[in-house]
Amino acid sequence: TIISVVRILPAAQLAVCSHYLSEKKSDLRVCDDSTCRFGGTCREDGAQLKCVCQFQCHKNYVPVCGSNGDTYQNECYRRQASCKQQRLISRVSDGPCSTDPGSGSGDGDDDEGSGSDVGKKFTKCSTCKYGAECDEDSEDVWCICNIDCSGHNENPVCATDGNSYNNPCLVREASCMKQEQIDVKHLGRCPDTRILDHGEGLYPGMSIPCADSFSGFCVHGKCEINKYNMATCRCDAGYKGPQCDEPQDFNILYVVPSGQKLHYVLIAAIIGAVQIAIIVAVVMCITRKCPKNNRGRRQKQNLGHFSSDTNNRMV
Repeated sequence: TIISVVRILPAAQLAVCSHYLSEKKSDLRVCDDSTCRFGGTCREDGAQLKCVCQFQCHKNYVPVCGSNGDTYQNECYRRQASCKQQRLISRVSDGPCSTDPGSGSGDGDDDEGSGSDVGKKFTKCSTCKYGAECDEDSEDVWCICNIDCSGHNENPVCATDGNSYNNPCLVREASCMKQEQIDVKHLGRCPDTRILDHGEGLYPGMSIPCADSFSGFCVHGKCEINKYNMATCRCDAGYKGPQCDEPQDFNILYVVPSGQKLHYVLIAAIIGAVQIAIIVAVVMCITRKCPKNNRGRRQKQNLGHFSSDTNNRMV
C-alpha cells in the first residue's frame, strides 16, 4: 500500500501541474465572443490574443448622448467607446447630453482609459464644427482648421457677417476659425467693406484709404494702404507710375498682350483695320482728283485750239 500511495502521488501532482499550466495558457490565449464584445475582433499580439477595436469613424458632428452620461461626436464614437471599455453604452437620445461633460462613470477596467476620460475627449471633439478637425492628442487646442486657400484665385465675395473676403475659401476658413456659421451672401465686396485682420495682416486685395497726411501723394489717382501698411496709388485712367505722375501710352497696336487677354488682340486688330481703311480712303480720294484736273486742262487746250481755227476761217 505504501508503494501504491507513493506511485499515486506523483501522478496526482503531475495532473494538478498540467491542469494549472493549461489554465494559465488558456488565460493567455482566451479571446472569443464572450470576452471580446461590442464590435471588437481578436487579433494575435505576439504570444497573446488581444481584443482590438477598429472603427473608422468619420469626423461629422452628429452628437449622441450615451447611457453613461457622456456626449459623443457621432454614433460611431459611441460604439467605439463601448468596445474599448467592453461594457454596454447605449444611445439614450440624439444630441448632446443635458448633464455636464464627462459625468459618466469611470468603471472601465481596460487600459484604454476610464469612461470619464473617454467622455471628456469626445465631448471636446464634439465642439469642433464648420470643417474643423479634432486633435485628441493636443492638450490645449482641440479644434484645428486645416483649410489651405493659397491656391485660390481672387474672387471677392460678401459674407453674412458683413465682411468682404478675397474668395469663398477664405469665408470657409473664417467660419472654421471662429467656429460660427459664415456663408457667402453675394458675389463682390460688401458695400461697407471692413478690413479683416488675418494673421500677418489684411486679406490679399483689401485696402483702406490713406490718412490726411498723405494728401497729394498720388498726383492722378487714389491713395490706399495695402496689407503691408504701406501707401500705394491706384492710378486714374491714362496715368501710371508709383505716384500716378506719368502719362500712359495708348498705342495699342504695339502692345503685345498675354495669351489670356485675347480681347486686347481683337481691339488692336480693329483699330489697325480702321487706320488702314482711312489710309486707303485718303489715297483713293487723291488719285480720283488727278484725272479731273487732267480733263480740265485738256478742255482748255481744245477750246484754245478751236478759237484759233475759227479766227482763221473768219479771216
